[in-house]
Amino acid sequence: MLTPLPSESSQRLRAFFTEAGYTEPNLRTYLGAAELPSRRLRNQPRLLDRTSAPTLLNALLRWFWLGCAQNKSLLAGAVPDELLSMLLETGLVEANGEWLTAAAMVLPIDDVLVASDHPSAFEQHQSELVLWPNPTSKFLNRFAVRNHSNATLDLGAGGGILSLYAARHSDLVTATDLNPRAITFAKFNTWLNGVDNIEFLTGDCFAPVSGRQFDLILSNPPFFITPQTDYLFCDNPIDLDGLCRRLVKEAPAHLNEGGYMQMLCEWAQISGQPWEERIAEWLQDTGCDAWVMKGWTQNPAEYAQHRISETSSDASKDAGQYEGYMEYYNRHGVEAIHDGLIVMRRRTGTNWVRIEEVPKIPTSDMGKVILASFAAHDLLEAVQEDAKLLAMSPQLVPNVRLEQICAQVEGRWQPEAFTLRLITGFPFNITVQPLAAEFLGALDGTRTAEEAIQSFASAANAPLETVRRECLAMIRKLIERGFFVVPAS
Repeated sequence: MLTPLPSESSQRLRAFFTEAGYTEPNLRTYLGAAELPSRRLRNQPRLLDRTSAPTLLNALLRWFWLGCAQNKSLLAGAVPDELLSMLLETGLVEANGEWLTAAAMVLPIDDVLVASDHPSAFEQHQSELVLWPNPTSKFLNRFAVRNHSNATLDLGAGGGILSLYAARHSDLVTATDLNPRAITFAKFNTWLNGVDNIEFLTGDCFAPVSGRQFDLILSNPPFFITPQTDYLFCDNPIDLDGLCRRLVKEAPAHLNEGGYMQMLCEWAQISGQPWEERIAEWLQDTGCDAWVMKGWTQNPAEYAQHRISETSSDASKDAGQYEGYMEYYNRHGVEAIHDGLIVMRRRTGTNWVRIEEVPKIPTSDMGKVILASFAAHDLLEAVQEDAKLLAMSPQLVPNVRLEQICAQVEGRWQPEAFTLRLITGFPFNITVQPLAAEFLGALDGTRTAEEAIQSFASAANAPLETVRRECLAMIRKLIERGFFVVPAS
């Protein structure tokens, strides 16, 4: 069991790790790549060789990265007595005679330290394994809305990485998980990082917070679509994507007006049903606006191989597992499996739902992009009447660029295509005609849309009503995609 010490000890313990160079940027350089030890990657010999010198950093890496036992006599002079005492008191390190073994993995993620189970727990087939911060939790954290929140729910918190970040802009974070071991790790990680505004509850789905509402709900649930129920962190007993559907249906009752729910999920594409229809049904009559961003798609055979390689270290069982997976998918008519992010916002009134496959996901902080996209939809609803939009002064956002492609014609470069592109956030782009590009460039916030349209129609010697109709349609499309801000004139 991991045991928090008095609060001042966590600061001292973090300082030891930082001073030793046990930070994410440094380890990427020091190890060549901050990859975990893996039989699949066959990287343990290289990592052992890289950490062979008797230094404090190598001692920490061998315990908390590689999961190696170390002899006390070999650590003399490398590990300060004060640090070793704290590691033993917290239970991060356990003594067995002359050997000292780490009881957990400790990963540096940005500026926090997160304790979890070691990857070797897969080899022990530990069903209550507490996963380390993985790409999906990091992904969701990048998309998290960071408005001030009176109350935030981290549903299925695992080791608590999302809670630690949400605590920075929340008065109170409630972290829940079905797995009691996960709650133990999350509590310890809260202490380890000096955070004091997170509460912990154990239970299934929304049961631990019955009757409560939140400004923000974050969830990285056990969404794997498999016939297995081996690990609590990724498997669930509900057929196909039923758990994710349930969370979408139940979430609105736990959102305050204007509150957001952000959830990573996977959903099945069933024979005879477009994938958009399946996910749209989840969002019917929720009282929420919603944006579904579909990421990758895999066919069942690829998906089965991928999931088996992730969760099983015994290759001798691969054939039997694969056969079971494929029988499950065939029985349910699964043609493909999609993953994505669902963002919901509780709002009284007529709600909108946007379902789409998004371009390549950028690496930047996407919370502001989410907020801007929902604000754009609000704006479009407010300017449904042409007169209202015509009275406003649209302005292209600073991260818009116009790209021109030219072809050589008779010894001269002749414009062939113009593309308006966002260079930050989602790389949305739209092809425009040369005259349209000139018109859009004139929208700099200093004139109303009506003034710009009249000027454009006059310069093009075109019917005003036709130009107005086409320009307004283009402006609305670009507002929706985040190319414009439209302050009131």
